[in-house]
Amino acid sequence: MDVAQLQLNIYSCLEQMTSNPVAEAALSDLNRLIDISTLYSDYAEKFNMAECQLAIIHCAGHHDPLLVQKLWRELLAQEINSSQYLPQVSVMSSLRNKILLLGNIYQAAEKFFPTQFIVQQLEVISCRGGWDQSWAIDTMLQIPTSHFHLHSTYTSLLQMKLPCWEQLGAPYHLHIVTSLLLTSYVAHLNNVPLLERKPLLCEIQDVIDAHVVDLQASVSAGSDVTSALSRFKALQASFNKY
Repeated sequence: MDVAQLQLNIYSCLEQMTSNPVAEAALSDLNRLIDISTLYSDYAEKFNMAECQLAIIHCAGHHDPLLVQKLWRELLAQEINSSQYLPQVSVMSSLRNKILLLGNIYQAAEKFFPTQFIVQQLEVISCRGGWDQSWAIDTMLQIPTSHFHLHSTYTSLLQMKLPCWEQLGAPYHLHIVTSLLLTSYVAHLNNVPLLERKPLLCEIQDVIDAHVVDLQASVSAGSDVTSALSRFKALQASFNKY
């Protein structure tokens, strides 16, 4: 995206801030071409345009992992806030469309599309909102993100043992979601070359065995945990046919 297009995007965002007199005054300054640093500091950052900020640092090739995470956190929150008075299904659809749009733009550059961080944020949003447990997975697969990459991402998130899941009252949320992901993953294994399939199955089986141990140790297993455990055991049994 070139600087002129970035400036046009910022102009469009400012036009929507009709109740902000400072934003209205800034519009007149954008009638001339502004350099990219000024666009960032005096407009995108000043008016908290997270999506525009991300576009600018991507255009400039500026690598700052903590800033990228901050911008993703903010733009996800802004997208939800913009549709907060709509029905839940509309909020879910709006956020998914935003992720698909930005995924198509940035996914090729991991430093601007930090998959693990984004998945973590989406799962927290989904869990807090009581959304369909496969929503984040389905969203990422539609970008598309490969099953293998998502599997690695969720494995890493589980290993981090973040306190947010306990705080949300859903300590086994990632186990449950992973059971859905791996069920979908195994259903697509016929698309994996035969020589690669066996080592992949061994890896998945080890992961599933670990999930089964964790879930069987649960002292307060609800229906979701019980269903996840059943899915994992069904996957274990299905491996005999490969």
